[in-house]
Amino acid sequence: MSVEGYFKDVLEEISIKLEDKERELIQNKHNSLREKLNEYLDIRDDFLTGSYARATLIKPKNSDDKFDVDLFIAFSKDDYAEKKLEELREITIKALRKIKDRYSELGITAINENQRRSIGLEFGSNFQIDVVPSIEIEKDVNYKIFDKISLKPVKSNPKLHNERLKEANEKSGSGTVKRLVPIIKLLKSWKREKCDYLKSFHLEMLAIKILGNTSIQSFSQGIAKFFSNIEQYIQEACLKDPANEENIIDEYLDEDDNRDKILSLTEKEKKISERALELEKEEEEEKAIKEWIKIFGGTGTYKDGSIIIKSNPPKLWQNGINKNF
Repeated sequence: MSVEGYFKDVLEEISIKLEDKERELIQNKHNSLREKLNEYLDIRDDFLTGSYARATLIKPKNSDDKFDVDLFIAFSKDDYAEKKLEELREITIKALRKIKDRYSELGITAINENQRRSIGLEFGSNFQIDVVPSIEIEKDVNYKIFDKISLKPVKSNPKLHNERLKEANEKSGSGTVKRLVPIIKLLKSWKREKCDYLKSFHLEMLAIKILGNTSIQSFSQGIAKFFSNIEQYIQEACLKDPANEENIIDEYLDEDDNRDKILSLTEKEKKISERALELEKEEEEEKAIKEWIKIFGGTGTYKDGSIIIKSNPPKLWQNGINKNF
């Protein structure tokens, strides 16, 4: 097996493979929800964001866990700019409760009101829709998002984040193959196994910063470059939100006292990835794969020269779930 083949197999294992029927189900759910929210609330804008919209979603660690589809709703700054966190969330929650009670055909089974920046809607299947309330400061440019834990507003623009990743992925192309988004999925799997305190959005922005401006010739080359360059961006709080330079994305590492931890871990991964790259250059691919497994070992098992792949989670309509949708 080649090193490139190894990474493709790991991606095969960690990726959520949605069939057309499943995508249609999710689309119908969020479109119907958006229509109802616009009937009950004075919303200026609504759009999908997060990992599902950016195609960086990976399979939940446990088959019983749900994956998130993030729905961003923006209120008018003229009417809601002075609203506090509790008020804005409560306005949204009350509307969602009414929608759940009055429109049983939507299939909402539960509302999770305890999430940090969103309200989670469950549908009795393996995905949920997270509604993120915000205030539109300037359409398509700036939005104010409230944080339940810090009780502070964060100004940003998820639309710009979506565009930046799309552009960076295009630039990463080598021939017809674009590897940036798949590498982000691999790194998210690594994060989940070894440093779950690292935020997924932070990881995506790091990958764009380090890998986004050049062609990525192979998975091993791109990942090795990521680990070789990450130190300069995590030594201190410095990574700016492209939508708001006053928002320093990685300040939380100091607040949570995790900066030294991630520096130590990535230094080890850098040495392993450099060793793996050298072995690959020497055409010692099996030895190179064994090095890469030290980094991505939680996502596959190397045995007798092959990767043993775990099965996908059940489909949305299996076991009697959502048969009527």
